[in-house]
Amino acid sequence: MIVIATGISGCGKVRELGGGPGHLVRLVDDAERWIESAQLEGQWTSPIKHLRLVDVGKLMLERARDLGLDVSTETILDMSHEALQQLRAVALTEVVNDAELWREDTATILVTHACFWWKGHLIPGLDTHYLKLLFDETRRRLTPGEQPVAVQETLPELKLAPPVRPEGVFYVTIVDGVYQIHRRLHETQQWRDQVPTNELILWQEQEVFLTKMLADYERVPHYVVAHDEPTKTLFDLICFKRPRIYLGYPITHLRREGLWHLIEEARAFAHRLREHFVVFDPLSVKDEEAAAFARIGTAEFDTQFSPEQRAEIEAWAGALEEAREWAQSLDERTRLNLGRATVVRDLRLIDQSDMNVVFYPTSQMSFGVLSEMIHAHTTGKKVYVIYPFSTLSPFLEYNATRVFAPRPDEPNPRTPEEIAAFMARASDEVIEELLRENGLNS
Repeated sequence: MIVIATGISGCGKVRELGGGPGHLVRLVDDAERWIESAQLEGQWTSPIKHLRLVDVGKLMLERARDLGLDVSTETILDMSHEALQQLRAVALTEVVNDAELWREDTATILVTHACFWWKGHLIPGLDTHYLKLLFDETRRRLTPGEQPVAVQETLPELKLAPPVRPEGVFYVTIVDGVYQIHRRLHETQQWRDQVPTNELILWQEQEVFLTKMLADYERVPHYVVAHDEPTKTLFDLICFKRPRIYLGYPITHLRREGLWHLIEEARAFAHRLREHFVVFDPLSVKDEEAAAFARIGTAEFDTQFSPEQRAEIEAWAGALEEAREWAQSLDERTRLNLGRATVVRDLRLIDQSDMNVVFYPTSQMSFGVLSEMIHAHTTGKKVYVIYPFSTLSPFLEYNATRVFAPRPDEPNPRTPEEIAAFMARASDEVIEELLRENGLNS
């Protein structure tokens, strides 16, 4: 299997703030432990037994030095288009001729970019010629002897190669909150002060868009995976064919009402779902939280977040004053685009999911959750809602496959503690229902 992993500079694919191992590096390390442990217990069922990482950018720099070129991380993007293309060709020739790439028990993660935003213009990060070689060879190995099928009977000479099965190749784009990307880039000599926030938003959108176009062209899956998702998310996408869930919940409302314990319960629910499903959590990208620091003071911060959540925020945001200064520097247009990017990303997460599970512990309407439900419902996804009140809005009921609410003879919960207890009990019912519908064992 080949996983083509894109993501803009600073998204944390390979390197973390402070120089620690990035998301994909941690994934490979975690996978080695998980697979070894499952094999020792006789419980490993996937044909994938090894994960390996090939950093195309690092390989290009190494081969440049081998060729005697005076090129560094700081200067490589200033090379001419032709020189970059030749250097990329040298690196990718080595990649496609590596026998390890074609081992049936190995998943190779090719770390690259779809594009670079450098000095006000786009630079390609991939070579379509070598992508074509990868896909053609993968098809040959997966479907030996088969010929491409005709697109239309009226155009017998026009042929379309069959899609590559998911066990052959897929694309993934690692994304992160713009503020976290800004902090990582600021640590580097190459990127410090090179890309303002409004351009970072556009660059990350272009990276996702281009990667999706390449995946659609070859008719293979493309997934957007947030940097802050557990490494298990991408691990399960690589090694298993588990149903995929987008978990929706009214984050902004629960924050404003100081109901942080219900956010914790939603995330605990996500953790339990991950035992059987791939789960995409919208809170794994912190754009809205980071932008909100411009408006909330220390007292509100203490009210809206639990001590554990505050510690988590300080880990990715650094000092609160630093995050507030960044948020207050955003102009109105940038704030607008940041919010729009959040909407588009969450809808993409729904598109790549099989179903939408909604954790809705409040009677207050959430525009975000309702919009997500409508999008999922009208694109053929099943929508399951956990709602602690027996009186339902017809709009909620209409866009749901099933609502897990109190029975007619059951009183509505009144206190926060009773609501939490109902949500926990209904969460158990949802998991049982999803396992049964998908033919999975509990």
